[in-house]
Amino acid sequence: MKNGYKLSTGLTQKNVQEHNLLTILREIYETGLSSRVEIADKVRLDQATVTRAVQKLVEKGIIFESILSKQEGQRGRRSIGLQLSTNLYRFVIVRLQRLSFKVALIDLTGNILKETEHAIDALQKPVHIFDMIVQETEKNFADCSEAILGMGLTLPGPYLEQSERILLMTGGPDWQEFDLVHRLREHFSNIPLYSKHDAKAAALSVWKTQGVLEDSKVMLYLSAGQGIGAGLVINGEVFTGSQGIAGEIGHTSIKKDGPQCYCGNYGCLEIYCSRLTLFRNLKANSRHSLPSPLNIDDVVQAYQIGDKEVVKEVNQMANYLAQGLINFINLVNPDLIVLGDEYSLFGEPFLKIISEKVKECSLKNIFENIKFQLVQRTDDLVINGSYHHVLQCVFFESNNNEIYV
Repeated sequence: MKNGYKLSTGLTQKNVQEHNLLTILREIYETGLSSRVEIADKVRLDQATVTRAVQKLVEKGIIFESILSKQEGQRGRRSIGLQLSTNLYRFVIVRLQRLSFKVALIDLTGNILKETEHAIDALQKPVHIFDMIVQETEKNFADCSEAILGMGLTLPGPYLEQSERILLMTGGPDWQEFDLVHRLREHFSNIPLYSKHDAKAAALSVWKTQGVLEDSKVMLYLSAGQGIGAGLVINGEVFTGSQGIAGEIGHTSIKKDGPQCYCGNYGCLEIYCSRLTLFRNLKANSRHSLPSPLNIDDVVQAYQIGDKEVVKEVNQMANYLAQGLINFINLVNPDLIVLGDEYSLFGEPFLKIISEKVKECSLKNIFENIKFQLVQRTDDLVINGSYHHVLQCVFFESNNNEIYV
């Protein structure tokens, strides 16, 4: 027996060393900053094994050592802290939305070093948008002297994560015919590319902070803005379903006799409460004080200062979102619901309307088990979640261990 593994069962010495190294690296990634003693205690490896693995990770430039400050009354030498390095490696993240796309350059710790956003016409041909994404991504590569370990691509849904195909992008009906992921992977063939549904990427980011803090067993992240989506995290794992479309709350029906959606269903939630619908309603209502053209920041400000017409329209969006949530709550029984994306900017009054409507339509014991929160991060959750996804894939799920072994 060595470090808990029987070598006679087929595991070689190299297998054990690789497993130990990745276990230690994951612990550093999960905690952010740890000492050798803390790691050895947490992963149940002897300190000599930890020291050898740490040395290899330091030599590769994946982690670095720093002196930890002493706690009050602590005697002896200060401990050496271990954390991911910001120096040698980068990720590139592309986020496609209905009306824009972003390209971000990120270090191993998740810091966004550079981010650009580019407006697109929802009816523009996918091939033209593809060319724009390639052009902007190549600019990031040209400006980056560090090694790029991987790319992340996030897309609105419904999105089949298993086959990596967009099923539908509301307002852009040609996307299901365009194989964006595979074309990007073919173009950037020397860099591994990992795709993710945008709401699920954001859910991963939210769980890393709020979900962990609340010790949530079933967390529902509701993404409400240009589209309406959701990500479900169960015991720390993002639930994708058999094909990757689990969480498509925007295409659940809240009115069976409502208008037909692009997806073929009738009365879909997204039809009633996306930002596109909110803006259309506000444009048709001339009694508000908003300037033209509309933008989300002006709408949020008007809502916060109490413009009656804006408050009426925005609160209607909250009621519709609550209707969609009620169906989801009865299906998956979450203990934490976090509202994110553009609608989270409306703040606690908006969230309170949602929770009160849910309370009216839910069993008491079920409702009392749910915490409602606004998202706490101020950066782009989708990009941050994609960073986590790409890092996990590159370091912990890849079969190519030459980066760190």
